[in-house]
Amino acid sequence: MANEQTIQLIKSKCSDTITELLKRYDYSEYMIQRIHNHIVNYLPNTLDHEFKNYEQRQNRNTYLTNEQQIFIQVFLSKHQYYYLPSNNFFYEYNGKNYFIVKEDDVIHKLLSTISKDRILLQWKHKTKINVIKQIKDRNLFTSIPETDTIQNILNVLYPSIFTSKNTAKYFLTIIGDNIFRKNMNLIFLVTPQMKKLLNELDNIAFSSIGYGNTTFNFMTKYHENHSYDNCRLIKMNENFSNELWREILKKIGLDLLCIATHYSNRYGNSDKFIENNSDEELKIYTNYIKYTTPNKIVNEFTNKYIIETANNLKIEWKNLHFVWKQFLSNYNLPNVIYSNTLKNILKTQYTYEETSDSFIGITSKYLPIHIDFINFWENTVTVHNTDFIFDNELEIDELCSLFKFWKRQSGEQLMTSCNISEENVVKILKHFFPFVEIVEDKYVLNVTCLFWNKMEDIHNSFAYIKEQISKDNKHAALISFDEAYNYYYKYSNTQSCKFIVSKRYFEKFLYFKLNDYIVYEKFIETSWCNSM
Repeated sequence: MANEQTIQLIKSKCSDTITELLKRYDYSEYMIQRIHNHIVNYLPNTLDHEFKNYEQRQNRNTYLTNEQQIFIQVFLSKHQYYYLPSNNFFYEYNGKNYFIVKEDDVIHKLLSTISKDRILLQWKHKTKINVIKQIKDRNLFTSIPETDTIQNILNVLYPSIFTSKNTAKYFLTIIGDNIFRKNMNLIFLVTPQMKKLLNELDNIAFSSIGYGNTTFNFMTKYHENHSYDNCRLIKMNENFSNELWREILKKIGLDLLCIATHYSNRYGNSDKFIENNSDEELKIYTNYIKYTTPNKIVNEFTNKYIIETANNLKIEWKNLHFVWKQFLSNYNLPNVIYSNTLKNILKTQYTYEETSDSFIGITSKYLPIHIDFINFWENTVTVHNTDFIFDNELEIDELCSLFKFWKRQSGEQLMTSCNISEENVVKILKHFFPFVEIVEDKYVLNVTCLFWNKMEDIHNSFAYIKEQISKDNKHAALISFDEAYNYYYKYSNTQSCKFIVSKRYFEKFLYFKLNDYIVYEKFIETSWCNSM
């Protein structure tokens, strides 16, 4: 309607202009003739020529516009470029992996491709602007990964990190939700080991997509301010290497994040994934805290781990608390009950003796082995101060062997088990002897055991090692640490030694004892054989 009004106004102005000209020159026959000549003889030809040029330009523009649209469609199909305004980064997806690309590289590829299309050469700049604009409208998180890309990420996560493929998908959906800031009220309780892996993922997310703290709601400890209704569980394998994970993320971190956002878009959010797409076992475990109470958890613990007795057997609180930790560990549950709360709930169920800080009339089948280990530790292991010239240490697996030896020496092997796992030893030491220094959950520092003098064993083997070197390597100037350890190993077998030190400890002792004879870091000068 507005366009018609404009046309009518233009027509009216044209008519008024001619009328005004005729009126202006009404007195001049010459000017009237000139007006007639311009309007009748020149104007129609001029307008016909202009109209033809206009139609040609319109047809050409329509043709080039169509060609440009086809070009852009084909170009963006062959080259899947995306963009994130959060960090002003461009990305490319080749059907297998996602990459960060420079804008200059995108423009170079674009202009090179346009140059091969002669039709669009004159629209080169215009086409470039349109393509870059369309790429900037293609958010990276709207891309849909191919099956190969998804399976590659799932194969990295399962079974090495997560216990099932569905758990891996659940984890990815959570990360996607966090990027989109969905379900920000949820708390995901994880182990400290997993938190280390998540920190690495945070670093990759910040450097690749410009999003910081994408794992903000993964927590290793429950806080009383957290509502059970908002707590979710997710478990992983504990033995995955953080260093290996860091290297893997450098290669596939961006792929993982893109699949995470894809899953969040696809499933709606992590809670919907659990409700609609997970198996029953995962659903029950994930929502365990959501649908429970402190009393329910304690009741499950007492039903499975506590035995009521008719006599006056009792468990000290520190021992019962350790059994509680075993229960949590065995069922992959976080500690969502503070120790004082736990103790008060147990007081309502069992008789509590204040003077001995013990619960009366109960026991647990999980008590004997750790109580035995505590007795073994207190009676056979000595903790030294740190100013010793040489740092004594025992490895966790050595402690397990020494404990087994101690049990057999005591003649009680028929009554209780002699075997104890390395994991349990670490838990016992951390719970009952927190002052003991443990490195990497493998080495206990500054301790010795009554049954085994490790330094003395190695020192006693030196005469045998010297003899073997003189016999087997008469003319050699050097002997490697590996060869020396092999001689020590043979000596231990010939002497029927009960225990054999690890190669790591053996080399550590060599550095301490034979430092004057060690060269090239891992070799001993055979002149040592002539020393006293």
